[in-house]
Amino acid sequence: MEIRTIGILGAGTMGTGIAQVMAQAEIRVHLVDVSDDILARSTKRLRASLQGAVERGKLTPEQAQEAEGLVGWSSRYECLAQADWVIEAVSEDADLKRTVLRRLGETLPGHVPVATNTSTFRIAELGALYGRPERFLGMHFFNPPPAMKLVEVIPSEHTAPEVTQAAVDLCERVGKTPVVVPDIAGFVVNRAFAALVSAAIDVWAQGTEPAAIDQCLELGLGHKMGPLATADLVGLDVMLTILRSLHAQTGHPRFEPHPRFEELVACGKLGRKSGEGFYRYDE
Repeated sequence: MEIRTIGILGAGTMGTGIAQVMAQAEIRVHLVDVSDDILARSTKRLRASLQGAVERGKLTPEQAQEAEGLVGWSSRYECLAQADWVIEAVSEDADLKRTVLRRLGETLPGHVPVATNTSTFRIAELGALYGRPERFLGMHFFNPPPAMKLVEVIPSEHTAPEVTQAAVDLCERVGKTPVVVPDIAGFVVNRAFAALVSAAIDVWAQGTEPAAIDQCLELGLGHKMGPLATADLVGLDVMLTILRSLHAQTGHPRFEPHPRFEELVACGKLGRKSGEGFYRYDE
């Protein structure tokens, strides 16, 4: 399966990061979002990320300029029909996923595979919404995509083997490490990590300082970053969505969000991106 052009639906943090990964591997990208404001922020975010890569010595100025030139932004779904492969990277909202996947099914030629970047939803259910489940699977990138090596590749029971192999090949082509994982709620990383974060939140809610919890788990388990600091990096609103989704799908009490955690998010304390979460962040 020859992939020369990638379409990405959703120009938020994840969509923009995945676009950068593809462009740095010399693949042309059509990045689509219905919001002009999100597209404008995506343009600035990509330029800042590429400039940061230059400053860290990861890219030359010429490579950064070439990568930026391979990305085109648009609000038109029709641009995705020009791609050889499409990645859906909209927010982890069930209603939004349903809407965009049905729209993709109506817009794309029948042969074009679609990979969803969902972090929690079952692939078989989303593939049915797309309408061609044999051409549908999960490719779960981690934030920030340019830095994180792992991609969970999640075929459903309906995914054609050649589509799964093409996803694995694409990951390797762009310098990622693909691991094929089962189609269960949360897959591997989020299913395990969400349980760890939830347990850490329970301890925090009983009055323990976040730094003490993270230090214990860093030293005790050999993690480079504790679960609460990692949750701040991911975004506490994103973490809350993951916990709610896993609780709804599995019914397991471990994933039920603690009321104090829900209050924290309701107050706008979303982690690094808002300046405060479990920790406070100065510029």
